[in-house]
Amino acid sequence: MFRLGVIEESLKNKNILDELQPYFYSQRIENVPEDTVPLWHTNEYRLDEKQLMTFMDSLKDNILDTWYIHAFDEKKLYVILQGKYFCISPKKDKTWDEMIEYGVRVGKVKKYFLENIPLHV
Repeated sequence: MFRLGVIEESLKNKNILDELQPYFYSQRIENVPEDTVPLWHTNEYRLDEKQLMTFMDSLKDNILDTWYIHAFDEKKLYVILQGKYFCISPKKDKTWDEMIEYGVRVGKVKKYFLENIPLHV
Protein backbone atom coordinates (compact mmCIF):
# COMPACT_ATOMS: atom_id res chain seq x y z
CA MET A 1 0.00 0.00 0.00
CA PHE A 2 1.38 3.39 -1.02
CA ARG A 3 1.08 6.50 1.11
CA LEU A 4 0.56 9.54 -1.09
CA GLY A 5 1.06 13.01 0.39
CA VAL A 6 -0.51 15.98 -1.38
CA ILE A 7 -0.36 19.53 -0.07
CA GLU A 8 -3.52 21.14 -1.45
CA GLU A 9 -1.75 24.45 -1.96
CA SER A 10 0.75 22.79 -4.33
CA LEU A 11 -1.90 22.22 -7.01
CA LYS A 12 -3.02 24.47 -9.86
CA ASN A 13 -6.37 22.71 -10.08
CA LYS A 14 -7.69 21.01 -6.95
CA ASN A 15 -10.31 18.95 -8.84
CA ILE A 16 -7.97 15.96 -8.77
CA LEU A 17 -8.57 15.81 -5.01
CA ASP A 18 -12.18 14.87 -5.76
CA GLU A 19 -10.91 11.90 -7.77
CA LEU A 20 -8.58 10.89 -4.94
CA GLN A 21 -11.32 11.15 -2.30
CA PRO A 22 -12.05 7.38 -2.17
CA TYR A 23 -8.44 6.87 -1.00
CA PHE A 24 -8.41 9.69 1.57
CA TYR A 25 -6.83 8.71 4.88
CA SER A 26 -6.16 11.90 6.87
CA GLN A 27 -5.44 15.61 6.73
CA ARG A 28 -2.94 17.71 8.66
CA ILE A 29 -3.14 21.51 8.74
CA GLU A 30 0.18 23.20 9.30
CA ASN A 31 1.19 26.83 9.82
CA VAL A 32 4.29 27.64 7.78
CA PRO A 33 4.73 31.38 8.38
CA GLU A 34 8.08 31.57 6.57
CA ASP A 35 6.56 30.26 3.32
CA THR A 36 4.79 32.30 0.64
CA VAL A 37 1.79 30.05 1.37
CA PRO A 38 1.63 30.22 5.18
CA LEU A 39 -1.08 27.59 5.72
CA TRP A 40 -0.73 24.06 4.30
CA HIS A 41 -3.41 21.38 4.08
CA THR A 42 -1.52 18.10 3.74
CA ASN A 43 -3.70 15.18 2.70
CA GLU A 44 -2.65 11.57 2.98
CA TYR A 45 -4.12 8.99 0.63
CA ARG A 46 -3.56 5.24 0.73
CA LEU A 47 -3.77 3.29 -2.49
CA ASP A 48 -2.11 0.44 -4.30
CA GLU A 49 0.42 1.02 -7.07
CA LYS A 50 -2.05 0.41 -9.89
CA GLN A 51 -4.42 3.00 -8.43
CA LEU A 52 -1.54 5.42 -7.86
CA MET A 53 -0.44 5.13 -11.49
CA THR A 54 -3.88 6.25 -12.69
CA PHE A 55 -3.31 9.64 -11.00
CA MET A 56 0.36 10.27 -11.82
CA ASP A 57 -0.22 12.13 -15.11
CA SER A 58 -2.88 14.38 -13.59
CA LEU A 59 -0.65 15.14 -10.63
CA LYS A 60 2.41 15.99 -12.75
CA ASP A 61 0.26 18.25 -14.92
CA ASN A 62 -1.36 20.02 -11.94
CA ILE A 63 1.51 20.59 -9.54
CA LEU A 64 2.98 24.07 -9.29
CA ASP A 65 6.60 24.40 -10.38
CA THR A 66 8.24 24.96 -6.97
CA TRP A 67 6.57 21.97 -5.27
CA TYR A 68 6.81 18.18 -5.29
CA ILE A 69 4.41 15.40 -4.33
CA HIS A 70 5.61 12.04 -3.09
CA ALA A 71 4.23 8.53 -2.64
CA PHE A 72 6.03 5.60 -1.09
CA ASP A 73 5.89 2.09 0.23
CA GLU A 74 8.68 -0.08 1.63
CA LYS A 75 10.32 -0.65 -1.77
CA LYS A 76 9.62 2.42 -3.95
CA LEU A 77 9.45 6.18 -3.72
CA TYR A 78 7.63 8.15 -6.41
CA VAL A 79 8.45 11.85 -6.67
CA ILE A 80 6.10 13.91 -8.80
CA LEU A 81 7.36 17.21 -10.17
CA GLN A 82 5.85 19.56 -12.70
CA GLY A 83 5.80 17.69 -16.01
CA LYS A 84 7.45 14.45 -14.86
CA TYR A 85 7.55 11.81 -12.16
CA PHE A 86 10.32 9.51 -10.99
CA CYS A 87 10.39 6.08 -9.37
CA ILE A 88 13.43 5.93 -7.10
CA SER A 89 14.76 4.07 -4.11
CA PRO A 90 13.26 5.06 -0.75
CA LYS A 91 16.83 5.32 0.55
CA LYS A 92 18.85 8.12 -1.00
CA ASP A 93 21.21 6.74 -3.62
CA LYS A 94 22.23 7.43 -7.23
CA THR A 95 18.64 6.89 -8.44
CA TRP A 96 17.85 10.28 -6.88
CA ASP A 97 20.35 12.21 -9.04
CA GLU A 98 18.20 12.64 -12.17
CA MET A 99 15.12 13.57 -10.10
CA ILE A 100 17.06 16.21 -8.15
CA GLU A 101 18.62 17.66 -11.30
CA TYR A 102 15.25 17.83 -13.06
CA GLY A 103 13.48 19.31 -10.04
CA VAL A 104 16.03 22.07 -9.60
CA ARG A 105 16.42 22.84 -13.30
CA VAL A 106 12.86 22.50 -14.59
CA GLY A 107 10.72 22.64 -11.49
CA LYS A 108 12.72 25.29 -9.66
CA VAL A 109 12.39 23.27 -6.45
CA LYS A 110 15.06 24.05 -3.90
CA LYS A 111 17.71 21.33 -3.96
CA TYR A 112 17.62 20.97 -0.17
CA PHE A 113 13.99 19.78 -0.29
CA LEU A 114 14.64 17.24 -3.04
CA GLU A 115 17.66 15.83 -1.22
CA ASN A 116 15.61 15.29 1.94
CA ILE A 117 12.29 13.79 0.89
CA PRO A 118 10.78 12.24 4.01
CA LEU A 119 9.22 8.81 4.19
CA HIS A 120 6.18 10.15 5.95
CA VAL A 121 3.24 12.34 5.04
